Amino acid sequence: MPLIRSALILLLSLALCAFLNFVGVRGYVLLDHYSGFADHFNTVGVVFLLFWVALIGLLMRRRWALSPSSFALIYATLMVATVIPTMGFGGYFIPLIAGVFYYATPENDWQSLLWDHVPDWAAPRDLQAIRGLFEGIGADQPIPWDLWTTPLILWGLFMFAFYLVSLGCISLVHHQWSRQERLVYPLAVVPTLMVESFDRPSQSFLRSKLLWAGFLLSWSMPTLNMLDRVFDFQSIQYVGIPGTSIYIRQFNLNYTVYTDLLTVGLSFLVNLNVLFSVWFFHLVVSLEESLLGYVGISLPLPTQPHGAGSVLLANQQIGSLLFLVLSSLWVSRDFLKRQWQLIAGREKSDRANLLSPRLSALLGLAGLLYMAGFLWATGLALGWTLLFLLVGLLVFFGTARLLAQTGLGRLRAAYSIPPLFTNNLGTAPFGSQGLAAMGLSFVWSADIQLFLMGTLAHAFKVCEDARLKIDSRKLLLFLTAAVIVSLATTILCYIWIGYRKGLIHGYIWYYVMSPNYHWGWVVDTINNPHPPQYLATFFLFVGAGLAGLLSYANHHLAGWPLHPVGLAVALTNTVSGDWFGMFLAWLIKSLALRYGGIVLYRQLRPFFVGLILGSCVGLGGAELVYTFYYL
Repeated sequence: MPLIRSALILLLSLALCAFLNFVGVRGYVLLDHYSGFADHFNTVGVVFLLFWVALIGLLMRRRWALSPSSFALIYATLMVATVIPTMGFGGYFIPLIAGVFYYATPENDWQSLLWDHVPDWAAPRDLQAIRGLFEGIGADQPIPWDLWTTPLILWGLFMFAFYLVSLGCISLVHHQWSRQERLVYPLAVVPTLMVESFDRPSQSFLRSKLLWAGFLLSWSMPTLNMLDRVFDFQSIQYVGIPGTSIYIRQFNLNYTVYTDLLTVGLSFLVNLNVLFSVWFFHLVVSLEESLLGYVGISLPLPTQPHGAGSVLLANQQIGSLLFLVLSSLWVSRDFLKRQWQLIAGREKSDRANLLSPRLSALLGLAGLLYMAGFLWATGLALGWTLLFLLVGLLVFFGTARLLAQTGLGRLRAAYSIPPLFTNNLGTAPFGSQGLAAMGLSFVWSADIQLFLMGTLAHAFKVCEDARLKIDSRKLLLFLTAAVIVSLATTILCYIWIGYRKGLIHGYIWYYVMSPNYHWGWVVDTINNPHPPQYLATFFLFVGAGLAGLLSYANHHLAGWPLHPVGLAVALTNTVSGDWFGMFLAWLIKSLALRYGGIVLYRQLRPFFVGLILGSCVGLGGAELVYTFYYL
């Protein structure tokens, strides 16, 4: 009976994973607007599905009780699945490998500059078939699946290898982060509350009236907007909190003032010093960028992919991030030494790890070898391949740690990896072939704002409770099956829906702007080679130095209000849009703690949890209506 029950939970989990990926792909291919359903670490789609699973499970608990451990496993699989369809892989994968051929024109000269550098196995070469994918071929023409077989399998294996590396890294440091350093994991609060509801239904957080007040407030806005779009109510225009901006013309300085209730709800769960540092450093570093522009300090480089602010400030933020991740590894050195002893077999394994350290290391090493071989085969020299992977994984790892510390739902890294290399090392070491290989790497190393290290960290956090008694082999099975099902669903849906409807009719960023943006940078860099930009390197070290000073003050000065994490994300476009919501949450939380203490904070928390649930349920429901009814 337990085996049958586990099999049913696995099937339910995988069905939800396939559904989440199908909705994510279908929505973006068929609609020309941004949804947020599966794009950020706030995991709207995951929370939406979990809410209904929790609600139905609690209502049916007398007939078929869903155990807390089963619900935790469902959450873990969905956190893996949400990475695949859009920002984490699918949204960039097929448009980039096919767009290099589709968007080639005599004017941009991509044919002579790029085509010979793209390996035959990495992308199909049939121009007619690629045109059919972007423009559609209708329902009566056969889909040329055979042209896509090799690239789909090899890229799918690359993403699976990336999963193994991510799993190994997070598994080895999870106990250090969660138990010894006690990072907060704000994004895991709502799923943990749901798990506890199955353990103690009579004390479920869903019984709070204040929670439902917040829920209705945030749910109503996307729902009314969806109804207006579907039924075209003349009396309803846009329902939401209006935004504005503060513009200082003398310095060309602009601050966006906008409030998103999902951001406010999530931010209320974040530590005060972290929250303060994020919005404060956004204001300060924005001013720094404007002053640099005012006095004419800049670099003559082409548009940089996913750079947060100017080239100099993007390097400064990445320098801060790299310092934070290296310092965290230094702080963890004793724990990591013990993990190495467990891997080498010098000590017997203990129960501090959800997965065996030796197994985690072996899986990570296997994935790393495939990733290195793949990058080398695309034309990046072996030495640069290893360095590219090292720096890239440090950025992913550091951003995942920031996520566990801050819980910023739309957290992202301040830079993609390829321009970080060309800024600081110049273009000559890589040549045209190496730069084209970096262009292919934009599939996974460009828009670093939703990836497996970050979601796996939260899956481990929710599953770690000893009371759940989740077997490590079962957890590994669920996670791995979720990756395989999600990759298959995403890849097949993109090809199928693309050929039937045409990618260019969907969301313009993924299918039109992104290929031109990323490959355009590669071509600009090939046509305009440049030496190392030492000013960019200087700002890289400035960022590291500032983060070091703030880290010292944070650890040695009692009551120091600023945390260094704010330096690493100060100018990312998501913080630029969300800083005011963070400020409001910081202000409310500060006043509550000052005048009511921890008691008032706990009394208010259900309202802000309701804002999170209501936003996710409203946005998720609207996305389903848009993709399955509105069309």
